[in-house]
Amino acid sequence: MERKRIKYVAGLAAFLLVICLFRSCRALFVASQEVYASPQGTNTVIIEYDHVCRPYVYQKTWFGKREIWTYSNSGFMEIVSFGVEWLSEDKFRLTYDDKNDEFDEEYIITIPK
Repeated sequence: MERKRIKYVAGLAAFLLVICLFRSCRALFVASQEVYASPQGTNTVIIEYDHVCRPYVYQKTWFGKREIWTYSNSGFMEIVSFGVEWLSEDKFRLTYDDKNDEFDEEYIITIPK
Protein backbone atom coordinates (compact mmCIF):
# COMPACT_ATOMS: atom_id res chain seq x y z
CA MET A 1 0.00 0.00 0.00
CA GLU A 2 2.83 2.40 0.89
CA ARG A 3 4.61 1.62 -2.38
CA LYS A 4 1.44 2.41 -4.35
CA ARG A 5 1.16 5.77 -2.58
CA ILE A 6 4.80 6.63 -3.41
CA LYS A 7 4.17 5.82 -7.09
CA TYR A 8 1.07 8.02 -7.05
CA VAL A 9 2.91 10.95 -5.47
CA ALA A 10 5.88 10.53 -7.82
CA GLY A 11 3.56 10.45 -10.84
CA LEU A 12 1.73 13.53 -9.66
CA ALA A 13 5.03 15.36 -9.06
CA ALA A 14 6.26 14.41 -12.54
CA PHE A 15 2.99 15.65 -14.07
CA LEU A 16 3.25 18.99 -12.25
CA LEU A 17 6.89 19.33 -13.31
CA VAL A 18 5.95 18.82 -16.97
CA ILE A 19 3.24 21.47 -16.68
CA CYS A 20 5.69 23.93 -15.10
CA LEU A 21 8.29 23.27 -17.79
CA PHE A 22 5.71 23.73 -20.54
CA ARG A 23 4.59 27.07 -19.13
CA SER A 24 8.14 28.31 -18.61
CA CYS A 25 9.18 27.37 -22.16
CA ARG A 26 6.75 30.03 -23.40
CA ALA A 27 8.98 32.61 -21.69
CA LEU A 28 11.84 31.54 -23.95
CA PHE A 29 9.95 32.80 -27.00
CA VAL A 30 7.58 35.52 -25.73
CA ALA A 31 8.95 38.62 -24.02
CA SER A 32 5.61 40.34 -23.42
CA GLN A 33 1.94 40.11 -24.32
CA GLU A 34 -0.99 42.53 -24.66
CA VAL A 35 -4.67 41.61 -25.00
CA TYR A 36 -7.29 43.79 -26.73
CA ALA A 37 -11.03 43.12 -26.99
CA SER A 38 -13.22 44.51 -29.78
CA PRO A 39 -15.79 47.21 -28.89
CA GLN A 40 -18.68 44.73 -28.58
CA GLY A 41 -16.46 41.99 -27.18
CA THR A 42 -17.00 39.48 -29.99
CA ASN A 43 -13.30 39.29 -30.92
CA THR A 44 -10.15 39.37 -28.83
CA VAL A 45 -6.66 39.82 -30.24
CA ILE A 46 -3.41 39.01 -28.50
CA ILE A 47 -0.21 40.80 -29.44
CA GLU A 48 2.92 38.93 -28.38
CA TYR A 49 6.41 40.35 -28.71
CA ASP A 50 9.51 38.23 -29.07
CA HIS A 51 12.83 39.27 -27.53
CA VAL A 52 13.62 41.73 -30.35
CA CYS A 53 10.14 43.29 -30.05
CA ARG A 54 8.67 41.87 -33.26
CA PRO A 55 4.88 41.74 -32.82
CA TYR A 56 2.81 38.65 -33.63
CA VAL A 57 -0.97 39.05 -33.68
CA TYR A 58 -3.25 36.19 -32.68
CA GLN A 59 -7.00 35.85 -32.47
CA LYS A 60 -8.16 34.34 -29.22
CA THR A 61 -10.30 31.28 -29.82
CA TRP A 62 -12.22 29.08 -27.40
CA PHE A 63 -9.44 26.47 -27.46
CA GLY A 64 -6.36 28.70 -27.66
CA LYS A 65 -5.17 31.21 -30.22
CA ARG A 66 -4.80 31.45 -34.00
CA GLU A 67 -2.10 33.51 -35.69
CA ILE A 68 -3.55 36.16 -38.00
CA TRP A 69 -0.59 38.47 -38.68
CA THR A 70 3.21 38.43 -38.43
CA TYR A 71 5.56 41.41 -38.54
CA SER A 72 7.65 41.06 -41.70
CA ASN A 73 10.45 43.53 -40.88
CA SER A 74 13.43 43.05 -38.59
CA GLY A 75 13.09 43.66 -34.88
CA PHE A 76 13.76 46.76 -32.80
CA MET A 77 16.75 47.67 -30.66
CA GLU A 78 14.54 49.05 -27.88
CA ILE A 79 11.33 47.95 -26.21
CA VAL A 80 8.38 49.04 -28.35
CA SER A 81 4.64 48.71 -28.10
CA PHE A 82 2.14 48.74 -30.93
CA GLY A 83 -1.27 50.32 -30.38
CA VAL A 84 -4.62 48.92 -31.45
CA GLU A 85 -7.51 51.03 -32.72
CA TRP A 86 -10.66 49.08 -33.58
CA LEU A 87 -12.30 50.11 -36.85
CA SER A 88 -15.07 47.50 -36.66
CA GLU A 89 -15.70 44.19 -34.88
CA ASP A 90 -13.39 42.32 -37.24
CA LYS A 91 -10.96 45.03 -38.43
CA PHE A 92 -8.40 47.07 -36.50
CA ARG A 93 -5.46 49.39 -37.07
CA LEU A 94 -2.10 48.34 -35.58
CA THR A 95 0.19 51.36 -35.18
CA TYR A 96 3.70 52.05 -34.01
CA ASP A 97 4.40 55.70 -33.16
CA ASP A 98 8.09 56.54 -32.97
CA LYS A 99 9.06 59.37 -30.60
CA ASN A 100 10.77 61.30 -33.41
CA ASP A 101 8.02 60.45 -35.97
CA GLU A 102 10.78 59.01 -38.12
CA PHE A 103 9.78 55.34 -38.26
CA ASP A 104 5.99 55.40 -37.78
CA GLU A 105 4.21 52.29 -39.03
CA GLU A 106 0.55 51.47 -39.58
CA TYR A 107 -1.17 48.24 -40.61
CA ILE A 108 -4.85 47.49 -41.20
CA ILE A 109 -5.61 43.93 -40.11
CA THR A 110 -8.83 42.07 -40.80
CA ILE A 111 -9.69 39.09 -38.63
CA PRO A 112 -10.59 36.17 -40.92
CA LYS A 113 -13.89 34.39 -40.35
